[in-house]
Amino acid sequence: MMDMDSLEYGIVNYSTPFYVFDTDELTKRVKQFREITHKRADLCFAMKANPFLVGPMAAMTDRIEVCSMGEFRICQEAQIPVQKLVISGVLKKKEDFWQILNTCGGGCLCSIESLSQMEQAAEWARKNRRKVSVLLRLTSGNQFGMDKDLVQNLMQARELFSHVNIRGIHYFSGTRKKIEKICRELEQLDAFLLEAEEKTGCKAEELEYGPGLFAACFEGEEDRAAQELAAICEKISAMRWKGKVTLEMGRAFTASCGYYLTGVRDIKKNNGVNYCIVDGGIHQLQYDGQIRGMFRPGIRISPEHENEPARKWTVCGSLCTANDILIQNVTLQGLRQGNVLIFENAGAYSAMEGMALFLSHELPKIALYSQAEGWKLIRREKPTYEWNMAKEVGNENFDKYFNGH
Repeated sequence: MMDMDSLEYGIVNYSTPFYVFDTDELTKRVKQFREITHKRADLCFAMKANPFLVGPMAAMTDRIEVCSMGEFRICQEAQIPVQKLVISGVLKKKEDFWQILNTCGGGCLCSIESLSQMEQAAEWARKNRRKVSVLLRLTSGNQFGMDKDLVQNLMQARELFSHVNIRGIHYFSGTRKKIEKICRELEQLDAFLLEAEEKTGCKAEELEYGPGLFAACFEGEEDRAAQELAAICEKISAMRWKGKVTLEMGRAFTASCGYYLTGVRDIKKNNGVNYCIVDGGIHQLQYDGQIRGMFRPGIRISPEHENEPARKWTVCGSLCTANDILIQNVTLQGLRQGNVLIFENAGAYSAMEGMALFLSHELPKIALYSQAEGWKLIRREKPTYEWNMAKEVGNENFDKYFNGH
């Protein structure tokens, strides 16, 4: 956890709102998970949780899960080896999918979500005379992946896809799950992998599994990720199917390393309720499970006023919607205009999931911090108003056609 002296350095040097990600905490977390999973499972980082951390995470984990063309370009810019990439995502446009395969030379691993995606991979492989390695995604009962019968049919008909190497199965059913459900899923996957081998004669070499580990964010929640990960590894060791297991996680890695800092710009009292208006809002701060600020995340105030009276406050953001409540009925000591509120455990999804374009507010600055390297600004504040303006643009394909190209 970052100390107040380090956080106040950022407050003095950067205007709010902004995020800071503590890479020391991130490294500590990954090392802890590595010690628990040693020789029983590899680690994959789902970069959607925080693409700003993909560089250090690529150095510390075995794989990076990529779910869009934009995420793939981020990996290219970060010079991440293609062998570390697993190309996932419920939708893969053929032109994007083939561009990725062309760039990687077939060296990446691909998660197959449908029969048409399997056909796209096979067509590219035939045309380029290159092998494509894939994982068949088994659905958990929603729009993602394929049902049990189709997965087994593809395994059985593998000779029809001669240039496609079916390496195994990919499975993910959701996040913040209880350990009992995770253990049941591993038992079901164990039975499925054995059944699939018996029916199809095709042995899956590996299983990529997203456990959806619970990440503690709110007051009263216990950080039990390490204990639950140990229980998962025990369950993996007990599986009758024997193959390589990779655990794919995002929130569990990054939630604890992030802080969101937002300045108090106005205070007032309406109908007996103390309101604090900050320069951020729910478009920039997202906690999984939060409902209109009902749950209290870790929160600190800078500067601290220990000798002043404490009051109950409702903290609201700068959006013109009654839903913009960061936290309700929270006791804060000596809160005044000009203070900065520091929200903890904001390292996963907050910087990506919010309504970034609503009201054309600027995108906040983002910084990295470590004791060895200090503060490093990795994104300046970015205006968004131009993206919300009506501005006539040419049709590129139309112009090229009529200009003889």
